[in-house]
Amino acid sequence: MPEQPSSSRSLALVLLAAMLWGTIGVVAKELYASSDVGPLALSLFRLGVAAPLLGLLSFARDGRGFWRVGRADWAWWLAAAGSMAGYQLAIFAAVQRTSVTAAQFLAICTAPILVAAAAPPILGERLTSRTLVAGGLALAGVSLVIGWGNPGDLVRSEFLLGNLFALTAAGAWAAYAIIARRLVAQHSVTQITFVTFTGAALLILPWALPQTRTLTLTPAGWAMAFYLGAMATALAYVLYVSGLQRVTATASVFLALAEPATAAMLAAWRFHERLSLQGWLGVGLLILGLLWLIRAEQTAA
Repeated sequence: MPEQPSSSRSLALVLLAAMLWGTIGVVAKELYASSDVGPLALSLFRLGVAAPLLGLLSFARDGRGFWRVGRADWAWWLAAAGSMAGYQLAIFAAVQRTSVTAAQFLAICTAPILVAAAAPPILGERLTSRTLVAGGLALAGVSLVIGWGNPGDLVRSEFLLGNLFALTAAGAWAAYAIIARRLVAQHSVTQITFVTFTGAALLILPWALPQTRTLTLTPAGWAMAFYLGAMATALAYVLYVSGLQRVTATASVFLALAEPATAAMLAAWRFHERLSLQGWLGVGLLILGLLWLIRAEQTAA
């Protein structure tokens, strides 16, 4: 296995990945406004661009056997691809069947809790009180950034299915974080990301392909779609999985909470979407929580 990055560098890699993910919403909104692309088609584009790029990178890094995963871990590889595909399908199904605020709140804020509960028995990770307190601050901050909307949306019967899809998306993302942390101990980052996204693209193809048949994109639209696949997906996940070499799955998912804060600030800049006082307080609380978490991880290392 290649030399592992230092703990500080690994934390920075995960944070940078989260910030790249935070650009997805702004770019996607521009793309939706200028074309007839749908959410699932966009997911397929992201995975379809990322997979071959990661394949080339994996070939250069791992040689001709870059696609061989080995029989011993085949279930883990299948679960990695399935969790990534499941997240893509579930999050868009959630947004269609519940309020956007409820979908974001359940998907983003539940995943770290699931990882914190599952990582110790599955991966043997040790949770410290400082990590949990820092993560709690970050979660509280994200809740303020997202906004409460109408809390009743979480229990309304007509939104029940959508909320269940949002929780499914949270579970899928949590599963990927744990699985990737398990695989990175024995396999290269490039192979993990290539196999994951190739498998996920094939799995969502039956649902996403119908949205691409009548699709028309301008040159600028294709450029934005390529950015989402190459930078916000391929590069971002290479950074994230690289960081997992020295960052626990629990800490990585808490650090990924920087994504919605990045998205909110970019939207405020690009679309002049005013961030409320509550939102700015949330950003401050999130930064405080992340700084505390980084300090706790560096001390533990």
